[in-house]
Amino acid sequence: MNFPVDLRTVVAVILTLSFAHLGLGRAVPFDISNGVELVTTFVLFAGYLYLMRTLIRLPAAVVISIRRTRYARRQYKLSGIESLRDGYTRGFLETRRWTVEPLALVDRVVICVATLLATIPGLGGLLVTLGGFLGIALMLILYLMRGTFSWLVADQLDNSVQSSSHMPFINRRD
Repeated sequence: MNFPVDLRTVVAVILTLSFAHLGLGRAVPFDISNGVELVTTFVLFAGYLYLMRTLIRLPAAVVISIRRTRYARRQYKLSGIESLRDGYTRGFLETRRWTVEPLALVDRVVICVATLLATIPGLGGLLVTLGGFLGIALMLILYLMRGTFSWLVADQLDNSVQSSSHMPFINRRD
């Protein structure tokens, strides 16, 4: 079975929530009063985690994109738009760099810290609600634009969708 999210990340979030609840005595950020509330708060929490991962990955993607744009312009003599497209593709659409150290460690720490922040009384509810809405909006925009939810955070569905972001000159290991 192919899950759209990494199962290890789900386990890390569950373990962090368990640690916060059992070890620190904090409440989990889910409302379990009825099924609809549970699903709603779960979706908000997932959107919040997506937004947090995206915000942490954004500065690295911008730096890589700028460097790759300059490199493509100098090395391959591409025009401004072509070199910008190459920089964007390598900076924002290439997510493999987040699977190797040290960026993989940063990504894992962000998941655990964001989950712990969501359990802080008062602040956690605000973060999950506001971040969840923004994360859901970002995912919906990405789905409308690309047909997948991956931009800076990869999903398993990205491999099965043929979109305009697949460039023939990029050596991608799918």
